[in-house]
Amino acid sequence: MQVRAIDEDGLRQVEQWLAADPVGGAIFGGFYGHAVERCTPLLQAPSRHGWITFDETGPIGFIDLEVLDDEAEITYYVSPAHRGRGLGHATVDQVVQLATSVGARQVHASVDPENEAALATLRSAAFTDQRTNEFDEAEFTLDLPGPSRVGG
Repeated sequence: MQVRAIDEDGLRQVEQWLAADPVGGAIFGGFYGHAVERCTPLLQAPSRHGWITFDETGPIGFIDLEVLDDEAEITYYVSPAHRGRGLGHATVDQVVQLATSVGARQVHASVDPENEAALATLRSAAFTDQRTNEFDEAEFTLDLPGPSRVGG
């Protein structure tokens, strides 16, 4: 899997995926369904990062990562045409690498409790189930390795 920083073309791709995806569109469409308008200003903030994910066939999904202090909040999406092939696992592995590279020490993810594939993916990536949040989503965290502490 490869990633590239998301740009307006990538944001338009996100809008197209969600417009054609009844399930993903219902979950992500309220915000990402208007990605060009809503995400462009956010991605200019130093705490926000976005990538389009690719495999050998072309674009397959996106990653949205917001890091505040040393905690990362992630959103990831695999387009319907590419689901069921283990790409969610590869995407989560990529998210963890990207979060680590921008200084995060912990990753947070929220998932619709009926999204069995996403729940299984996060659990298999060693994310820990936390609780249900105020939006009735399952909350997960993953502690990332930090720099070694000498003498402390």
